[in-house]
Amino acid sequence: MIDANCVKRPDSYYGLSKSYGEDLSRFYFDRYGVETACIRIGSSFPEAKDRRMLVTWMSYRDLTELIRCCLFAPQLRHTIVYGMSDNRDKWWDNSCAAHLGFKPQDNSEPFRAKAESLPPLAQDDPARVYQGGGFVKMGPFE
Repeated sequence: MIDANCVKRPDSYYGLSKSYGEDLSRFYFDRYGVETACIRIGSSFPEAKDRRMLVTWMSYRDLTELIRCCLFAPQLRHTIVYGMSDNRDKWWDNSCAAHLGFKPQDNSEPFRAKAESLPPLAQDDPARVYQGGGFVKMGPFE
């Protein structure tokens, strides 16, 4: 379980680009007072497609509500928030973004049986080991 204050450790070029965007947002808030919400969306699809998405899934309804909460927060400052529904299993703690008032309404349980009927990823598959999922498989490689 990690929160927005943990040390960032990008595990792919994609993660590195997201980290840079958050750092840029922080710079603009500290320097110029520009308020920004950095939303770390797990997986927003009509349904959770696999075991990993049972943890990372976010419904369109919850994503819409999170964006509404960000737009209308009385004080946004520089906020990092994880975009996920109220799933049974969690990797992320949103307590640092509690001021947004976001309360997810959906969860991935309706998709559990289908997702768990699929073969699991190998124990050493980077998409299983790292939170970056499939993006980690894109490299960089030696």
